[in-house]
Amino acid sequence: MNPTPEQKSPPARSFRDRVGEVNSLLPALLAFALPLSTSAVSVLAILILLLWLIEGRFAEKGVEIFSHPVAVAVLAFLALLCLGLLWTDNPAAGIEVLKDQWKLALLPVFLTAAAYRHRSLYLYAFLGGMTLAMSITFLARFDLVHYADVSPTHLTPKTFHVIYNPLLAFATYLVFHEAIWGRAGQRLPVVRAALFGLAGLMTVNMFMTEGRTGQAVFLVLMGLLLFHIFAKNRLKATLAALLLLPAICITGYLYSPTFQQRVNTARQEIEDFRKNPDTSVGMRLLFFQNSLEIIRHHPWLGAGTGDFQSAYAEVNRKRSPASIATDNPHNQYILIGAMLGVTGILLFLLIFIVMFVQAKLLPDDCRRIRMALPLFFLVIMLAESYLTVYQTAFFFVVMTAALYKEKSDERLQKFLAGEKTKKCWLILSYRANIPGSACSQHIDDRLPFFQEQGIEPILLSGPVGKPSERWIHYRTLSLAPSGIRFELRHFLRRHLHKRWQFKLVETLCMVPIFPFYLLEKIIINMESEWSWCFFASVRGFLLCQQLRPEVVYSTGGSASAHIAALLIKRWTGCTWIAETQDPLVHDHGWRRGKRVLQVYKVLEKKICQHADAFVFLVHAAMQHCSSRTEGQCRGAVVYPGSIPDLFQQQFTKGARCHFAHFGSLAGTRNLVIFFQALHQILIRHTGNDGLRDKVRVDVYGSFDEDSEREMERLELSDLVIRHGTVSRQKALTAMQQTDCLLVIQNIIYFSCETIPSKVYEYLLTGRPIIGLVYKNEELDNMLREHGHQAVPAENVQAIAEAVEKILDDFMQEEQNGNRSAMAGNTSDSPLPTVADAVRKLIALAEGTEEAEGKRLQHVAE
Repeated sequence: MNPTPEQKSPPARSFRDRVGEVNSLLPALLAFALPLSTSAVSVLAILILLLWLIEGRFAEKGVEIFSHPVAVAVLAFLALLCLGLLWTDNPAAGIEVLKDQWKLALLPVFLTAAAYRHRSLYLYAFLGGMTLAMSITFLARFDLVHYADVSPTHLTPKTFHVIYNPLLAFATYLVFHEAIWGRAGQRLPVVRAALFGLAGLMTVNMFMTEGRTGQAVFLVLMGLLLFHIFAKNRLKATLAALLLLPAICITGYLYSPTFQQRVNTARQEIEDFRKNPDTSVGMRLLFFQNSLEIIRHHPWLGAGTGDFQSAYAEVNRKRSPASIATDNPHNQYILIGAMLGVTGILLFLLIFIVMFVQAKLLPDDCRRIRMALPLFFLVIMLAESYLTVYQTAFFFVVMTAALYKEKSDERLQKFLAGEKTKKCWLILSYRANIPGSACSQHIDDRLPFFQEQGIEPILLSGPVGKPSERWIHYRTLSLAPSGIRFELRHFLRRHLHKRWQFKLVETLCMVPIFPFYLLEKIIINMESEWSWCFFASVRGFLLCQQLRPEVVYSTGGSASAHIAALLIKRWTGCTWIAETQDPLVHDHGWRRGKRVLQVYKVLEKKICQHADAFVFLVHAAMQHCSSRTEGQCRGAVVYPGSIPDLFQQQFTKGARCHFAHFGSLAGTRNLVIFFQALHQILIRHTGNDGLRDKVRVDVYGSFDEDSEREMERLELSDLVIRHGTVSRQKALTAMQQTDCLLVIQNIIYFSCETIPSKVYEYLLTGRPIIGLVYKNEELDNMLREHGHQAVPAENVQAIAEAVEKILDDFMQEEQNGNRSAMAGNTSDSPLPTVADAVRKLIALAEGTEEAEGKRLQHVAE
């Protein structure tokens, strides 16, 4: 009997697949070996690197690395360490510092070698190693085993307690976490009891051994655990922490001679610091003081990578010549600050900020542990440079790889596993999947139609929009301070809904970045997301190597997408379609300064020279570009259109005539002149037919100050209904139930080159439209062609006549019940749709004769 498709054996796995599977298990062995053997850790780390190289798939791994915010943050910090060689006085020492970072530099390797399905194995392996290490200390405590430098009163070899106790603290947190929330503990009471017993032993062992840093971070993690347990009641969590944590300390002090001695010694050494700094705690305090002096002299960029030891020796000779010099201040932040200044500290802290953010964004059973890991390191690095210490540096790498490894995108795997019967386009758009954003809507609407045409859209966007649940979607960060600020504000708005909370957190986060932000704006005042192109170009290149897209398509309103696409075009030679929603350059009224204007002119010219097609939304924009570039523009006009299926509701006439505006109001795009026109009409009809009671103005979106003042001056407030920002579906529903839709253009030169995207939705509603148009013949013709009104945006009298016509039609309809008087779209001309736009883009990409003919015709026009 022939096997069914379900019974067929899976395809044979390749050698690279088997190597990758073996390599995905090795981090578990390394995690187990961490508290037991540094030699085993070294061998396993080298083996993981070798197998990683043998496995290959570097494009795929590169995409994952540059898709991962934590990996990018670590690489950015390492890059700054490399740049620190430029201003160091001791390059040889700087090279040694860089060599010492090899453990941290392995994070991208571990991240791509680890497997999401094995992450529990990595955690359990670490717990197994720590349990074995703890058992050895108990055996030593009862004098059952004998090692050099180990005795019942000193349970760890030499200074190993500096490493052992912090690792034990995190292991204790993990065991408590597994006992409370772990699946095994929830299903089997015996397992839960055993886990609580193990956590109790670890807690006792914590205060038997000597590591004060570990004991301190243990208390911090137990406090975090209490806040996890009482997540819905912060008051209970606070009270529990205030009661339980001091009780643990007091119990440890009373019943552990080791803990009591260490506490007493630390207190005495702090008291005697001025008289005798040559003690364990005293030397640390002295190191801190002298190192801060280095930072004071080199606040922004530090003394340079590798210059800490020489700079400290010089300060030490002046301030404390009787004390020894050091190459390690026993504080990670101070060490980085001395070498790289405030810039280095901020970039270093960014790693942990990103880890907290990722913990928030990845809602699964490891979410709490992901909150604990960065907190753990932020605490212990106050007492030692733990990311340069061998075991703890590897602990950071392996735990970060285990906890922050993201689940593979099943859509991508399905796409890659197939015979690639589908084509794919790589779409670069900074804004995507952002509800309420016109730039996002522009591309979001097109994605289903690309798929209908047999093209799989691969999105590469900024982090402002959420990850798409439908499409293969990669996100990457901006690099410059303005981009960091822009993206941070969007993130905070999503999670902090109270204004005072948002402002407080924003201020705290932005204070360190503000000097660099100000410096950037002084040098070049470009759009906030301009620096997105750096990471986007690298990730786009790697995606091209992995997926081999037929077209790279840059769009979305941000120039950074075109810069990234230009670089990708140069690196890969791919087909490139560039589309500007708003023109990059306009000939009059430029507001960003001459330097920025020159940058955008150069970019525009480069697009004309290298893009296979340059798509505009308005003919005037294309013509002006062609004029500026002396005919180099290989342009085409594609109207964005809208989706007819979104507009199926039947209009129902109400008792009042509703004029509605949808979208943002700002600058000269406001309701001031419309209000003046409406006021003229109402004055003429005062006391005659009760017209005022028949008129309402609905504003969906923002309401600007100029409109507010004019509305109050003309006493029209009772006629205006401000709905605020609403969902797109509610906006579309409201459009179809409006008596007249308003299009308002800015009274600036720029308006001649743009058509508001909402126009295409308005046209499909079938409702009457009044367009307040400013020197835009194309928009004027488009509205008139389909039976709507277009009037000069600055002409109050013309606007009044258009509004009065709508009101007359409304009143006439009310009298005779004839609905045809209010109908819109009286022309038989087809309306622009998203499906049409997608077909035209595909035709441009394929270089068909029809597309070529249209393109040449548009250029000629």
